[in-house]
Order: sequence, then structure tokens, then C-alpha cells
Amino acid sequence: MRIALGEGFELVGIETADELRLAPPCARADADHATCTWWEDADRGAKVAAAPAAPSVARATAPAGGRGALAAFLGVDEETAPAYNPFAPEAPTREEALRDAAAAPGQPPKLRLLTRQLPVSGPMGWILLAEGRTVAYCQAGPISAFPRAQRLRGRYPDLPDTPPPAVVTCISVVPEARGRALGSALVGGVLARLGAAGFAAAEAYPEEPESAPDADATSAATRRFWERLGFRVAATGPDGRWPVMRRDLA
Repeated sequence: MRIALGEGFELVGIETADELRLAPPCARADADHATCTWWEDADRGAKVAAAPAAPSVARATAPAGGRGALAAFLGVDEETAPAYNPFAPEAPTREEALRDAAAAPGQPPKLRLLTRQLPVSGPMGWILLAEGRTVAYCQAGPISAFPRAQRLRGRYPDLPDTPPPAVVTCISVVPEARGRALGSALVGGVLARLGAAGFAAAEAYPEEPESAPDADATSAATRRFWERLGFRVAATGPDGRWPVMRRDLA
């Protein structure tokens, strides 16, 4: 999915392996967007290890015989059988076809993770291009797609249970493009799409300054970054640290 933004900028929603290859290096030196499964797997997620590809599931097809099979089922002559078979499965939508293709053997495991919600809420990996060159990356989607976020969120009883929020888990800006507010622009665009998809709120989990002295060295961004985008502290840990940032999208 490619969306022209004007002035040489383009937003790319990751739907194929070619688009996944456009993702820039992670802000964390010990991680890689293409193989990171930390947010998607609450128990075994790794920052660098690739997860095994899920077996592909064949889509059901219409029964052999087509109209003839329907005529036999209805007990009528084939000439009088309706041309439309109500028992035949509908053709997959564009998003369903892309999701199924991403789950096929040989595809990058990360692509399967980023596309499994395509028919519901769209891509979960977004890239910002400037004059055709990658400058920033953002990962976001429904909290149900990120078991690690669900487990983390469970430690904050003050957070509202409903409606389920979207979460922004990762952001990265290439070194030569930093200082131009491109990360903020990318996240702002992603939040707009999440709001259009029906999410009432979005959450983020920034790192503490002492664990990320360089604001550009964390893939979770910092509290100040999220505050500039309209997020507010919705809850903190028992010691007042490790905030959950939240912003209404409705």
C-alpha cells in the first residue's frame, strides 16, 4: 500500500516482502525490525531471532462441478439451476489475498506478523519515504496483535479496559533524517489511519530517560516525544516510572 503525501513524501504500508525490505535499521543497535518478534510473542519473542514460518492454510474453493454440483444438490436440471451458487465461498478480498500470500512458505516470518490483521485494520508496519528513500519506520496495530503489550498492560490496573486501544510499539528514524520531525509526521499519519479504522484510542510505552539517554537510540521513543503528539500519561508503574502514554483518536 502506497500513499502519496506530496512534496516528495510517500507513506508505505507493508503488505509484501519487497515493502518489508524498505524498513530501515532499528533504532536499537541490538534489534532488527525484520526479525524482531518481541511484541508479537509474549513468551518467546526475540529482538533478533526470526520466528518459524507458520504453515500455509489453503483457502476453500467451490465444489467440483460448479453449476452442475449445485443442480444435483437442488435436484433440478442443470439448465434450470441458478447461475449463482450460494454455497460457493466468496473470492478473497485484496487484503485477504495479501495476508494469505504473506503466510505462504518461504515468506519472511515478520511479514506474516505485520499482515495478519490486514482485512480488519490494515498494515501494521509503516514506512515513510522521502524522494524514494526510506527515512522512518513505525509499527502499530490493535493490541490483540501484540501479546507482549497485552501482558505489559495488565500490570496497570488503572488503565481503561474498553474500548481496546491500538498500540504503537516501534519507531525508528534513520540518522541522516533526524531533527526534521519526520518521526512525528509518520506517527501522526499512522494515528490518523488508526482513527479512521475505528480505534478510539492509541497507547505507547516509552522508555525511561536513564535507560535511553539518547532519544534516538530507543525504538519505543521517549515520554517527551509522545507528549508532543498529544499523548498524556494514563498510568505509571508502582514506583511512578515506566508510564503508559495514551491519546484519544475519536
